Amino acid sequence: MLAGCGIALLRVAGDEAGRATLRVLGRGLGVTVRVTLLSFVMALVIGLLLGLGRVSRRRLLRELTSLYVEVVRGFPMLVLILWIGYALVPWVFQSLMAGVAWLDGRGLALGGLVPGLLATCRRPSDCISPELRGIVGLGLGYGAYVAEIVRAGIQSVQGGQMEAALSLGMSRRQGLRHVVLPQALRLSLPPLGNDFIALLKDSALVSVLTVPDVVYEARVHVAKTFQALEVWNVVALVYLALTLTLSLGVRRLERRSSWPGGDHAAG
Repeated sequence: MLAGCGIALLRVAGDEAGRATLRVLGRGLGVTVRVTLLSFVMALVIGLLLGLGRVSRRRLLRELTSLYVEVVRGFPMLVLILWIGYALVPWVFQSLMAGVAWLDGRGLALGGLVPGLLATCRRPSDCISPELRGIVGLGLGYGAYVAEIVRAGIQSVQGGQMEAALSLGMSRRQGLRHVVLPQALRLSLPPLGNDFIALLKDSALVSVLTVPDVVYEARVHVAKTFQALEVWNVVALVYLALTLTLSLGVRRLERRSSWPGGDHAAG
């Protein structure tokens, strides 16, 4: 399938119209890759913290992290991105700028930072780009899914591992950090890889925020050339080639991260 995608893309590049389409989509591909990588890094950080909170011995922390996970997973990703991009970000921006105006009214320049913000950040779009809004939306959304992966990985490690760490004189925090968490993250690598592939596909949703990714560039190109069938065929091939390549990588990762003997619990 991957070879077929490559052959099809080579055939597309055989005429001038196809090469023009590939050039346009190539610009958007860089944005798609950047959005995917930055969103996934953000999701990993959020998911790790939430996953640790989900298995915490403190009930309040467990309930708060569980509330975040359940609420965020209850939203369609498109709705979450639109809400963050067009509702949450402007509200946060207005609140922050109100604080900056309050500081300016009391003569607190903070080394020229306050006047500079008032001069340059008149609207949310002046300081917060659509791409950043899309990254935050995807990162916050997928952070909830990563949290469940981390929680499942921690809970899949045998309880005797923590008992062994405690018997060696480690604190519970040290046992979690040096014994349980490394094993949990190793077990979580394959599902994290699958989440990365899903995030790559969902990165197309940031086009609704006018982020110039592959999908947005394709829409603009179709509006100019009226070659909807040809352009969207190429878009589908590009995404298929990317996901197939990543799928092969995830399969290899699954083989390398598997425990000796095929079942870690049996050890």
